[in-house]
Amino acid sequence: MSGPQWNLNLDWVTDGLAVGGSFPIEAAGHLAQALGIGHIVDLRREMCDDEHILREHGICLLHLPTLDLHGVQRGMLTDGVAWVTGRLARGHKVYIHCEYGIGRSATLALCVMVALGHSPLEALHRLKAARWQVAPSLTQLAVFREWAGQWRTQRGLSWPMPTVGQLVSAAEGTGGPVFTRS
Repeated sequence: MSGPQWNLNLDWVTDGLAVGGSFPIEAAGHLAQALGIGHIVDLRREMCDDEHILREHGICLLHLPTLDLHGVQRGMLTDGVAWVTGRLARGHKVYIHCEYGIGRSATLALCVMVALGHSPLEALHRLKAARWQVAPSLTQLAVFREWAGQWRTQRGLSWPMPTVGQLVSAAEGTGGPVFTRS
């Protein structure tokens, strides 16, 4: 006899990184066993995944409480990017989620993708290609742009910094793919 079939609101952006919405805590075993997810970042302020139950299934939780439609605080973005990229570098699978997988989770995922070597527009196009629902708010896009600009400066990277308008166009799907590598 098999267990329940879960239709989860998540999409794989890379082999190790999934982005999406909340899930019933009863699906924790499925996330761990069937999908191989060992790490979850929950960006919801209004609630939080049950850390005890996740731990019972071998899943580590990072909670970065952020209000819906708001930008993730700078320190939490920095911590989240370091936490996620560290686990991805060790070959672990990470699931970043908020309530619907549209804005807050997308903001952190975009920063992670930039940290992994993508330009901001490339990261946004790739995230949209993997998860069509991604639609960060103007505030969230501005926070992402600011974070990416500081990342670029700190590392001496040469990719062009998109304007907020270019990010909005890409998020709305009105700007064509721009994959720039230097």
